[in-house]
Amino acid sequence: MNLQRVVTKVFNGDIHYALGRFRTVRLAYGGVRRLTDRRVSVGQGGSPTLFPNADIEHIVRTISAEAVFLGLNLPAKIVADIDAFARSEPLHANYDPHGPTFLYAEVHRGTAADGRFVSIGGVREPTRCSAVQAIVNDPVLRSIVRTYLGHEPHEVMTILNWSFASDFSDDQRRRLKHHVIDYHYDVGGYNFVYANFYITDTDRYSGAHVMMKRSHNRKPLRMLLGSASASEESVRKQFGIENEITIEGPAGTGFVQDTSCYHRATPPTRGDRLMLAVRFIN
Repeated sequence: MNLQRVVTKVFNGDIHYALGRFRTVRLAYGGVRRLTDRRVSVGQGGSPTLFPNADIEHIVRTISAEAVFLGLNLPAKIVADIDAFARSEPLHANYDPHGPTFLYAEVHRGTAADGRFVSIGGVREPTRCSAVQAIVNDPVLRSIVRTYLGHEPHEVMTILNWSFASDFSDDQRRRLKHHVIDYHYDVGGYNFVYANFYITDTDRYSGAHVMMKRSHNRKPLRMLLGSASASEESVRKQFGIENEITIEGPAGTGFVQDTSCYHRATPPTRGDRLMLAVRFIN
């Protein structure tokens, strides 16, 4: 996306797409919301947490400094419940959300039973799963979000997607709307933070998340005013390959991320990945 496209989105009313990429704007927005928001906080009142050993202040400081905190991991029972749910629910192709659905077991190497190529299969309304809803409402997670943003988010989005192992080329994946294999940063609103959880064992051959630490705070103006996507070469040159990390781990591995940093997913080639993303926005 070039500068002309950014301007077009602004004229179409997506002002946050232009302004939300600036750290100063996000901080100012959070400050105003902190002073004016009188909404009742979600996820409080003594409810049990899935993350009893979490140090909220340490987690928030780590996200502020590095754009990510690793180690907010899920209990095995929650992982098993979400995994079973995602294997039994009808899935939709990422590029055809209203087209024919299919089951996870019907996909082999990125090909559905009807012959369609599918790189990503999504579950509709994941919060129908009680385990997913428990994560969304978890008091510790909500406290991390509230402390980092400086306010209660207006919107919570949940995404539960299978990324299928295949022999697709990168260009084929892009045509199938698997664009997250390219480095990019998100502009989800004026203020946002995401929690991500691997529901299956995940490594660099099964769709592991890759990111550039600290790239949420010090983008040059050319990266702020132009496309939110960038080449691997330019991102590494700007921020240093020493800041690039690949997040691998067993099922249940969780991390909270300020996705205004540069990040991408590795194309899965040997194993499928199931990941839950909970997006806290504005």
